[in-house]
Amino acid sequence: MAKANRQLFVGVDMGGTDIKATVTDADGNILFDAFPKVLSLASEGPKVTVGQLKIAAEKALELAGATWDEVISVGLDTPGPASLDGVLGRSPNLKHPEWPNFAIRAAFEAAIGKPVKYSNDGNAAAAWEYHRLYGDAKDKILGAVILGTGLGGALVQGGDVLTGVRGYGAEFGHVRLPTYELVTDGDVPVCGCGKKACAEAFISLTALDRQLRKIFERGEHPEHPLRQIPDEGRARAVRLLGLAQKGDALAQDLFDQQAKALGFLLVQLAHSFDPHIFLIGGGSPRARRPSARATCASSRKPSAGRPSRCSARRSKSHTPAIWTGRVAAARR
Repeated sequence: MAKANRQLFVGVDMGGTDIKATVTDADGNILFDAFPKVLSLASEGPKVTVGQLKIAAEKALELAGATWDEVISVGLDTPGPASLDGVLGRSPNLKHPEWPNFAIRAAFEAAIGKPVKYSNDGNAAAAWEYHRLYGDAKDKILGAVILGTGLGGALVQGGDVLTGVRGYGAEFGHVRLPTYELVTDGDVPVCGCGKKACAEAFISLTALDRQLRKIFERGEHPEHPLRQIPDEGRARAVRLLGLAQKGDALAQDLFDQQAKALGFLLVQLAHSFDPHIFLIGGGSPRARRPSARATCASSRKPSAGRPSRCSARRSKSHTPAIWTGRVAAARR
């Protein structure tokens, strides 16, 4: 039952696999602890997914004991790239042919009858992390890389997300990496965007899946337990983190390769933006994060009188940060 005079805000995080939603009051307090998950069904096309977004928001409202009448506005994030108004570009992780140029913010707003404010997922998470670390400070710069199925990024200066003129700024997953440092067999990986040597082609769950498949096709590690799992979706790759934490040599080697590539990416970004800190969110290379730091530190040499410095830290709250960042945007 609705409570009188409440003003609520909903945050909805859409991924390529599932959707998560939360509800806060006007003071930013999250109204429940268990975050419902709803399948995004992105492979079935955007119209189906918009329906799933509405279902996720309604499940969150039910957990909060709330109704749509109490909602002031909704924050939505999705995988990028996308325009400032939520018109999606050609995302490597949204495969249905109707996704490119789909106006998801407008479609979701029409479905729920409430104002919807949009951001891509990396920007939403980074905005909240900046607030968590620096509050209202206006003199800090934070860079973020968000690892998952693909590789997202964000840049925040003085609390403002630098989106670029059209919203396509800080797509760090499509920065090219030095193949002479990372490719030893001549097989340069192709990104989902169609180009070679993008960072996402080296650093993502998709990249792990590709690397693992190559190793098994060469006949290496014939007794490895992952050979018993069918090569469907990314079922094998998602198990690598747990194996790495248990000391599995193959899994740790794959994470070392991703961490090395991440280090080279951070070097390029540090030279371009010189932030106070990089935050690493998501799941992939946390098992071997020191490798990223070592590559970053060893590769960025002092130049032009400037000392070598590269600070990278894992986000302590990546997943909640996306949802909370979406709610924060809805409240603006």
